[in-house]
Amino acid sequence: MTSAAASFVSATVTERPLLHFTPPRAWMNDPNGLVYFDGEYHLFYQYYPDGLEWGPMHWGHAVSVNLIDWQHLEIALFPDENGMCFSGSAIVDYNDTSGLFNGESGLLLFYTTHRVTGEGCDDYEQDQCIAFSRDRGRSWEKYAGNPIIPVPGFKDFRDPKVVWHQASQHWIMALACGQTIRFYRSENLLDWALCSEFGEHQGSHTEGPWECPDLFELPVEDGSGSRWVLIVGVGAGEDSWGSFTQYFIGDFDGTHFHNENEPDKVLLMDQSRDFYAAQSWSDAPDNRRIAIAWINNWLYANNIPQSGWRGMMTVPREVRLVATAEGVRIGQRFVPELGEQPLSQATMLTCDALGEGEQLALTTAQESIKPVHGSISFAMKSGSCVDLCLSQTGQPDLSFRQTESGLIMSYQRTGQNGVDAFDRFFPCRFDLPITHSRGSVTLEWISDNGSLELLINDGIYSLTSLQLCQSTAVGHNAAKLIVARGEIEITGGQSSVFG
Repeated sequence: MTSAAASFVSATVTERPLLHFTPPRAWMNDPNGLVYFDGEYHLFYQYYPDGLEWGPMHWGHAVSVNLIDWQHLEIALFPDENGMCFSGSAIVDYNDTSGLFNGESGLLLFYTTHRVTGEGCDDYEQDQCIAFSRDRGRSWEKYAGNPIIPVPGFKDFRDPKVVWHQASQHWIMALACGQTIRFYRSENLLDWALCSEFGEHQGSHTEGPWECPDLFELPVEDGSGSRWVLIVGVGAGEDSWGSFTQYFIGDFDGTHFHNENEPDKVLLMDQSRDFYAAQSWSDAPDNRRIAIAWINNWLYANNIPQSGWRGMMTVPREVRLVATAEGVRIGQRFVPELGEQPLSQATMLTCDALGEGEQLALTTAQESIKPVHGSISFAMKSGSCVDLCLSQTGQPDLSFRQTESGLIMSYQRTGQNGVDAFDRFFPCRFDLPITHSRGSVTLEWISDNGSLELLINDGIYSLTSLQLCQSTAVGHNAAKLIVARGEIEITGGQSSVFG
């Protein structure tokens, strides 16, 4: 739910998602600069205000008091003679460590400057810069001493994530450097020294570079201490999957990150196609770790449908650490602020057994496309199969099969728009083993105009996907569950329709 400033030309409001952040107009990709300050959540994002495809990067800017309703502000950073303004992060400089705030608190943005140096696709260089604001983020000044970290002599040197490391009493910067993450440290936020590098022979690597790192510490919910989490975007290679987001669990001692899993273990923050450049808010109240991501994939990002704007973010999620039989893993939940939004319909699901061929309506058909936030829990008997229709296409998109080897989830998506890159890569189908489920499924989902977000088994599994939906589907878009085979028992659930 966004309200555009008068200086912006807005797209048709009825075609926008209601629960997901979208730009006021034109192109948007990565979220960056997420920070909480003086009662406001700040969301910056990669923005090209003069086109509907990726172009010279600016930093768009919006603020919110509840993570759902956003107010668009003026563009924060513009390209200049030093280059475009690529992704980065933001912090509150509470103690004026940088000396830029005359002894007061202020906001600092860390961003990558990208300069084209020739006509070839590899003719560019990148360095790290800062900008600061003394008026709660309403105006920004670029630091006269930029760059704070100059060009290192290699390509793909970008996306600074800055955090405070309490144990070592240093500021830490994680930087994406080709296929690795470099860690720098500083005492004053202006002078930085390289202290280590992580990533060679670790996790997943493609032809695309590593990007958009995030770094934070969280307690494990079973009380077994805490872990550090390093999130890394993996750029699209020439394959059928494209860009995706992985993460590492381990320890960060202020100098080195130590992965506690086997080096070749790949942990995905989202198992579907359209969850990229994930970032979390700095300084969020009550020590909440709240993250958001761009719902898109670089294989077809420039070709998705548009209506004067292109690009959306996920609904913000709370990130936790959960102990599983396979080790500590990320768990995700949609922020509870969703429950504060006005509803047109709320339904509690009845606990009951369902046999083969029986259906359960999860929502009723709507006269217009409206977002839905729902949850359901069910137990499956051996050999049973359940289909779910959750997106606004009105077609089955999700199924669970209880097999001899365990629970298997299948997801499928269809859609074409006549552009080759989109038509080849957007349709997809894949299977995902749901381990340690014992035949039980808990599912939380949000279906909004153009997207479907699924969190399975308390958010251990996440599936985020763009959706193509037509207005002709109105009246036939009721979410439902169908028992295709066997028998299941509904153990709980509810649905909320917004509007």
